[in-house]
Amino acid sequence: MTAPRRARHASQGQSLVEFALVLPVFILLLAGMIDFGLGLYSYMTLQSAAREGARLGVTDCTRTDCATNVTSRVSATSGGLAPTVTVACTSAAGTAVACSSTVPGDSVTVTAAYTYRMVWPLTFGTSIPMASSVRMMLE
Repeated sequence: MTAPRRARHASQGQSLVEFALVLPVFILLLAGMIDFGLGLYSYMTLQSAAREGARLGVTDCTRTDCATNVTSRVSATSGGLAPTVTVACTSAAGTAVACSSTVPGDSVTVTAAYTYRMVWPLTFGTSIPMASSVRMMLE
């Protein structure tokens, strides 16, 4: 009767060792998936905010202070990321023009940059620079 009891205790010990070996790998994979998901969400939010700013730029730049309004729109739609925003206007010929004097055929380029701070820095360091640039033409 003592042999089955020893076999049962040995298998419980084996399960504990297997669990101890698998748990760190599982936690590492889970942390990587969560961090990747948060980074991807930040990048998609940054792209969307730059697109919103460019859309405002092509519909509203000829009447008001373009750079200030576009920067405010990008900041408002960035979901709290606080990106660095750059607004540039170019003529149809490709030369830089003041955004307040654009005409149909000119374009507005909005660039939003953000540094994503990783929650669990695994292999890429502690931060990942992200940038999104959107160019739209005035019609």
